[in-house]
Amino acid sequence: MNTPNEHFSDELLARYLAGTATAAEIEQVRQWLEASPDRSSELAAYRKLWERSQAVGQKRMQVNTDAAWEKMRMRMHTVDTAPEPSVAPVRKPEAIVKPMPVKRQLSPSFWAAAVVALVAVAFGWLLLTHKTTPELVSISTKNNTFEKTLPDGTKVFLNHHSTLTYPEGLDGDLRTVSLTGEAFFDVAPDASHPFIIDANGTEVRVVGTSFNVKAYDEAVRVDVKTGKVEVSKASRKAVLTPGEGVKIEADTILRSIAADPNMAAYRTQVFEFTATSLDEVVKSLRSGYHADVRLSNEQLANCRLTVRLEQETLDATLAVIAETLNLRIQQQGETYWLEGKGCQ
Repeated sequence: MNTPNEHFSDELLARYLAGTATAAEIEQVRQWLEASPDRSSELAAYRKLWERSQAVGQKRMQVNTDAAWEKMRMRMHTVDTAPEPSVAPVRKPEAIVKPMPVKRQLSPSFWAAAVVALVAVAFGWLLLTHKTTPELVSISTKNNTFEKTLPDGTKVFLNHHSTLTYPEGLDGDLRTVSLTGEAFFDVAPDASHPFIIDANGTEVRVVGTSFNVKAYDEAVRVDVKTGKVEVSKASRKAVLTPGEGVKIEADTILRSIAADPNMAAYRTQVFEFTATSLDEVVKSLRSGYHADVRLSNEQLANCRLTVRLEQETLDATLAVIAETLNLRIQQQGETYWLEGKGCQ
């Protein structure tokens, strides 16, 4: 498991994203990014939630220094023009002369103290705002899977080469996370705090349900196991129920499909095929076992398979398929070939 700040602090990444990092710190981040091709996606996910967190913090607590200074200036002006205590008029033979207000000159030290006080108040508000910005937690996988229970009780199972980023504590009106890759979610129910996933520009919104999200690039797929899921991108929206799925292409086209019964086989190692084409079977095996399985000819794609396999090794699974469809298995390095005459 990697985190985006594996070699330096969260503060350094925050300064880098805010544009206040020094040249030396920027160089540190550049070297860190070049050290692994996976870190670009990690930083991108971190940036999304950083910007979202900053926006929330600014809405909650925004310091209006101009208004504060104007208020302070008006108070100073009132003191500056205040008249001295009234003096009884002296009557002269020709006319009655009223005393003129005496303008008090404030010392430079008074002005300096006022400015310092104003700056201290503004700085204090800024510090308080900064403290309310949640820290970001990032979980990444490479050639492995990983299961995590989030602070709200939601269970997430990450597939290979995936990154999940979320605010520490995951509290607030919205439970928002960011996903690059693939994960199965079992969301803890909370009707007053919707759970939102930012998956490469596609938004997945739920209250409490279980579903799978595949988002290695802008072509996103969502398959629902239980509950109701709302998927949207740009102006398009789809509401899914159990057994339904949707594909989102780069041009924001949402296409409804039947949910993949083997959507979470990479987590459960359970495969269920019902008159499924061998071409689709091979795709499920590649995803579930993270193995390179191929057909030796196009005619084999027409073969249909009905079988349920639970917790079997890849070799055992291929052996069952080969025996059922009268095929042969040929292994070349890390690649498994299914060979045979094919089906009509």
